[in-house]
Amino acid sequence: MRVLHICQRDDPDIGGSLRVVEALVREQRKAGVDVWLLFLYGEAAGIAEEFMPRVKCLELSCSRQAVSGLRQLAHELKQLKPDIIHSHDGILWPRLVYFSSGIPVVTHGHLPPTKSGGFKKRLGWPVTKNTSDAVIGISQYTMDAWVAAGYPERKIHLVPNGVDFARFPNSFDERKAALRSKLGLPVDKQIILWVGRLHQAMKGTDRVENIAHNLPDGVMLVIVGNGPEHEGMEQRLNKPVREKRVVLAGSIPEPEAYYQAADAYLFTSYFEPFGLVILEAVASALPILAFPVLRGGGAIELLQEFNAEEVKDDSSPEEICKAIERTLKKENALQLREVAMEQYSWETASRKMVEIYEQMLGIKTVAVHGEDHV
Repeated sequence: MRVLHICQRDDPDIGGSLRVVEALVREQRKAGVDVWLLFLYGEAAGIAEEFMPRVKCLELSCSRQAVSGLRQLAHELKQLKPDIIHSHDGILWPRLVYFSSGIPVVTHGHLPPTKSGGFKKRLGWPVTKNTSDAVIGISQYTMDAWVAAGYPERKIHLVPNGVDFARFPNSFDERKAALRSKLGLPVDKQIILWVGRLHQAMKGTDRVENIAHNLPDGVMLVIVGNGPEHEGMEQRLNKPVREKRVVLAGSIPEPEAYYQAADAYLFTSYFEPFGLVILEAVASALPILAFPVLRGGGAIELLQEFNAEEVKDDSSPEEICKAIERTLKKENALQLREVAMEQYSWETASRKMVEIYEQMLGIKTVAVHGEDHV
């Protein structure tokens, strides 16, 4: 069985979907599946290097090159002859190729479907719906959203994201000190970590800035990531950066060292379909400080499951400091890590994916939603 994972670009700043692709490709190769990886935009970078030579890049610079992309993608599908296409992007034009390919398509529901908006979005939904032979819902929230949009429930499979517990281990004090020295971080302060795409509407970077301006003495905030808000945040956080209370680390392809060097994790998203960073923090034995997820998503359940401390948008500076101090004093992070290890592994997620592929190809019968399907 040959599976082709298709992703937007090899760029850690696109969000958690790239880390999902990376983990699934790695686990499926371990299981003996013939897995290929194709990026629509840009060139091969850090993620692709591990999986060479079974990596393809169309090297498009933007969607205005879609006509060229159509030809290139059709050519690659003809050459590779995959049995399954596993799509991780939300782009419309590749699906025009899928229409004529005759290859079954699994759509990974990293986000709920969009039916409203401009002409492109209204056109995109029926095209996506009709070129998705199966949908992976990463949380009950995303599954419900696809059903509400009109996608057949019998074709949706719940496969939560996982986390690589070897890649995100808990860190002892001696290891923390060595990592902080290597990363240029102080050993005499407590560190709160934030990782993600610097995007205000979804990731809540205004909330990150609120915390940055109201840190207790002896506490530093490290911000890992890039995105549209980066330049503005540099300007607005100039004072705490100069005072060495905040570090803007920029884009880091492999952020696990920062998790191991930290003492707590900050979650600020207004909306999050799953919340992969929550699992990474839990795997790293970090207590979590979180703002309310106001616009829904699977992250709400994860934050409750892993006992996150809550801080509100209208909290006073004194209340923010107290919430940070309570988070840093929590002592159940190791126990929560053990809970996560039982429920969220990439090996389990990958195995479920392969069973879905086999079901679609008629290779064997598997149980889905409590019923047997072929």
